[in-house]
Amino acid sequence: MTLALREVMLRVSTSVTSYLGVQVIIPVTVHVPDHRVEEFYIRFGEFVADVPNPDVPTLLPSGTVPSWVETDEAPSMAAALWDEISLPGKGILRHMIEAARDETAHLLPKELADLSQYPKGAPGVAGVLGGVGKAIRRAGLPVYTTPRGTSWHYIWDWDGERYSMTPEVARLLRKASQPGGRTSDR
Repeated sequence: MTLALREVMLRVSTSVTSYLGVQVIIPVTVHVPDHRVEEFYIRFGEFVADVPNPDVPTLLPSGTVPSWVETDEAPSMAAALWDEISLPGKGILRHMIEAARDETAHLLPKELADLSQYPKGAPGVAGVLGGVGKAIRRAGLPVYTTPRGTSWHYIWDWDGERYSMTPEVARLLRKASQPGGRTSDR
């Protein structure tokens, strides 16, 4: 059985910037099954528009963030997350949020324990953030596969020594933590 293919000639400006700042325009011919032409144009439009892929995190100059952070639904998703987080979790996250106002914040577990006056110290911070990880799943937020093959949410990051949070995530959580940005407080 042969599929009817329609040849679609695309003359799209594909920018490839070299060290000289030259833009290269490449004409592309693609063969598309007749019944999938509309879908092709939709997906190609998303590609050209550089719409974030919801299945992978987004790499920004400040660091890696969940792709949903750049969507219209981000404020409501952050509010749903905030509603799921325990009071100790909110306390620790508030310190990360405040530290990441203008640039990515990097905090040692001991620093977070001291800032939040958490009685169980650095090991307790890890336990509280583990609970926040469960809240992320309860809120239905995506979890991504890391380059190492593990699962991670990118609300904050952990490099084995320090926790970090980007200003983009901090901005959303800061708004969600304010009255009117959430529906309840656990």
